[in-house]
Amino acid sequence: MGVDRQGRIGVVERRAFQSKYLPVLEDVRLSLRPQTLPLIHSVYVYGSVAGGRAVVGRSDLDLTLVLSGPPSDLDRSAIEGIRTKLEAAHPIVTKVDFDIGLLQDVLSDKVGLAWRYWLKHHCRCIAGQDLAEDIPLFRPSRALAMAVNGDFAEVLQRYHDALTRPQTEAASRRLVREASRKLIRSTNLLRTETDTDWPETLEDYLTRFQRLYPTQGGELRYFYDQALTPDASADSFALRLQLFSGWLARAALKCAG
Repeated sequence: MGVDRQGRIGVVERRAFQSKYLPVLEDVRLSLRPQTLPLIHSVYVYGSVAGGRAVVGRSDLDLTLVLSGPPSDLDRSAIEGIRTKLEAAHPIVTKVDFDIGLLQDVLSDKVGLAWRYWLKHHCRCIAGQDLAEDIPLFRPSRALAMAVNGDFAEVLQRYHDALTRPQTEAASRRLVREASRKLIRSTNLLRTETDTDWPETLEDYLTRFQRLYPTQGGELRYFYDQALTPDASADSFALRLQLFSGWLARAALKCAG
């Protein structure tokens, strides 16, 4: 991605999917297509599988589901059943994750900015009508950064709270990894309206942050390492997460003026 010569944020490259992941993607198409489950409007893949960077046995399969209306309890149960079935049938992926949104929210002027950015720049449609086709490319802005990660304080607090409760080692590692990635991406809030850059990879975020805040660079490097290889104890990580999240909130307020 990054930014093109016209100052627009790039999109995930439409390269051929890795051959080893074609069976699970086809299973997703068949299981979640609107003809099979009418509530489904469209299905998108994002992350390492979408970008052709997935590693067998290490990468999750990340999917965004856009629903045509609010799901009933029965609908939720059916969708979760499909998720667990996909996960069990395809050990090539470590986990199958569904991010679920509503069509009305994607189209909303008030709350749809983050959804439209997400679908246009990070997702590839694999079933249903591709909403991204009618969405124009976005340009870097603080408003967009806020729409995407303005919820970081609440999200990171939930990760903190989960890590202070008993967890299996595998669950703890996953929470550490996910929290680290959310925190790193949330540093994009540290920008003004005159900033024209837009980080793409976790390394991009780290490099940008270390340039702007060199005295805090070592701390973000810790979270970068945990995002790649989560091995910190839950207690120590939760404490550092809480402290850095507080610092980030204060720094973001200063950037907002």
